[in-house]
Amino acid sequence: MGLVTELRSVPRGVLVALVCVLVAGGALRGVAAADPGEYQSTDEIAYAMIARTLADRLVYGDPGMDDPVHWPPGAPVLFAVAHELYPKQRGDGVWDVPAAYPVQAAVGTAVIGAAFLLALVVAGPLAGLGAATLVAFYPPLIDASRDLLSEPLGALLVTGALLAVALALRRPAWWRFAAAGALLGATILTRADLILVPLLAGGVAAVALWRHAEEGGRGPALRGVGAMAAGCLVLVAPWTWFASNQAGELVPVSSGGASNAFVGTFLPGDGSIYGAKEALAGEVGRRFPRYAGEPAFRLPQTRVIDTVAARRPDLPAEDALRAATTANLERYALGEPLAFTGMMLAKVERLWLHYTTGTYGNERWWIRALHIAIVALGIAGLFLAAARRRGGPVLWLVGLVLLYVTALNAVLVSEARHNLAVMPLVAVAGAAGVTLALRGRNRDAGTTVIGGVRAGSLAGPDSRSVT
Repeated sequence: MGLVTELRSVPRGVLVALVCVLVAGGALRGVAAADPGEYQSTDEIAYAMIARTLADRLVYGDPGMDDPVHWPPGAPVLFAVAHELYPKQRGDGVWDVPAAYPVQAAVGTAVIGAAFLLALVVAGPLAGLGAATLVAFYPPLIDASRDLLSEPLGALLVTGALLAVALALRRPAWWRFAAAGALLGATILTRADLILVPLLAGGVAAVALWRHAEEGGRGPALRGVGAMAAGCLVLVAPWTWFASNQAGELVPVSSGGASNAFVGTFLPGDGSIYGAKEALAGEVGRRFPRYAGEPAFRLPQTRVIDTVAARRPDLPAEDALRAATTANLERYALGEPLAFTGMMLAKVERLWLHYTTGTYGNERWWIRALHIAIVALGIAGLFLAAARRRGGPVLWLVGLVLLYVTALNAVLVSEARHNLAVMPLVAVAGAAGVTLALRGRNRDAGTTVIGGVRAGSLAGPDSRSVT
């Protein structure tokens, strides 16, 4: 059964409720986009500079930027298109892309629909409506329309990519797997921290197809995963070539990995950039006298990283940061294992038990309570589906992606903002998992395996369910 057919089978009441949720969620995001924040973070300034130079001169990064390929191209390209269509400026000399905020609202609204569709194919209409409602009214996803950041686009792409994987597994055809791979490639070109998600998706798809193929042995799995890998590489490889040439060394997606690894393993800074600023403020002031005596939170992140790299003047900056990371592991992970483990657990707590408030924002108790409730629902959904032996490869892929994000943040820099792009997946896991656990039978429509589709048809035209 195709996605269009599945949508036609959704009860009218659910569709009416979905439209209401979409309109309300979109209106809230539109209101937020109409009142963007005046303060711009380092990332927002970088995105604006890259976007405007792309639109104006077809150059990636302003000449004043030290390392433009630190920022992957997904969000800047989207903002550049918005600026090209409506080249308005803020007027006070600040780098900004005013035309991008309505686009952020539109992308955020599309995330609501993507969450509905993913939960729909995994567990049915009620799960889809539940996931869409959680996404629509989750305050940080609403407020993201006020910022020039990559999280809204990243959320849309990763949710859409997993949906594409689900549809490819349902009705195997090489072009469906290639399309899923292209969306996975676009995901990591927007959110470099999700770089291993294509590997997870490919692994889950291969196991599912291999275990349940009715004919053809390993061929269907190899063809499906091969098409997925090709779709991903076709999109990512040109950027990798460009970024590597710019940086003078291999840059798969972003050049920021070494700095994140240092900060994430720096025990005195508690694995956060703000902690690193406090711990290294004196050294930064000595290296850059203009920042001497400045409060730690005012220190530019780039100057903190430059200070660490300058400790090894005989090495290129990235190599110096890698050496500093190795020294951190030797000194803290091996020398103070209990304290280091405690820091990793604290980073996981910071990732999942807090929500992103924006720069200098303060948490509100009711938003944090809602956030924790959604996270708890997501965990409960995965565990309940596992305990009742319900769900299928797509739901487990969602769980693997969330587990991967957790592990990555336990090792590298962790902050609440890093959960924003995957919160729609948390909502899908909760709504779909609980729905499947409460239902008397498994209705994971996101896989050919459960539906009995002939996986051997990957070599030819679209397959049809034989249930």
